[in-house]
Amino acid sequence: MIFYFSGTGNSLHVAEVLQSDEQIVDMAEALRRRRCGFHIRAGEAVGLVCPVYYSGVPKLVLEFIRHLHLKDDYTYTYLVLTHGGGPGAAGAMVEHELKKKGYHLDAIYDVKMPANYVMVGQPAAQEEEDQRILDAEPVIRDIREAVLERRFDLPDYSPVSRALTWSMYPLCDRYMPTKKFYTDDSCIGCGVCAKRCPVDAITMVDGRPVWQKNHCIRCMSCLRCNAIQYGNIIKDKRRYRYHEVKE
Repeated sequence: MIFYFSGTGNSLHVAEVLQSDEQIVDMAEALRRRRCGFHIRAGEAVGLVCPVYYSGVPKLVLEFIRHLHLKDDYTYTYLVLTHGGGPGAAGAMVEHELKKKGYHLDAIYDVKMPANYVMVGQPAAQEEEDQRILDAEPVIRDIREAVLERRFDLPDYSPVSRALTWSMYPLCDRYMPTKKFYTDDSCIGCGVCAKRCPVDAITMVDGRPVWQKNHCIRCMSCLRCNAIQYGNIIKDKRRYRYHEVKE
């Protein structure tokens, strides 16, 4: 069974490539439905796939692990992290939460894919973005083989990577208020952003989306829509969502 969380499609794509005959489960949907207990078939691997946010993992992923209940014995658990710059010690964060639940990790892998956090810096040029998607494919396939072979592969985190994760993560989470989100005049009030939000942070008021303060997890899912802005930071910036690229 593969549990995934994905804002703009990178981690969903990885989960779909890793899937053989396993069920893939959206962590956000499982939390929304309050259905976090799962039966694991004999010999089945348990996988978690998610993005890296400021050298850590999304709050939603940590919440899912805290509610997760695996009802059968299993022998192999792995984590795959998608990122635009580096995984930091995000894997250690997941490993720590799993241990508190009595679960374990046998392998941690990471895949470099296009960054989607347009609030910081300029997005990559289209050509560079497409090349990164192409470069990720053999890496994902190698991870799939490693999982099928049940390889054990846990990284040895450096003190620097651990310090970066445990300092940068809370700092970035604290100082990026959601009140800066708004829609410009091109918004048609379709409500897709509210339906897409994994934590129900967007509500429709008089036909326009409104963001709840301090509730957004900044997954960038809503920013697929060019009508959504964040202060003056992302105006005229290209928005990212995963797309298939063929050589």
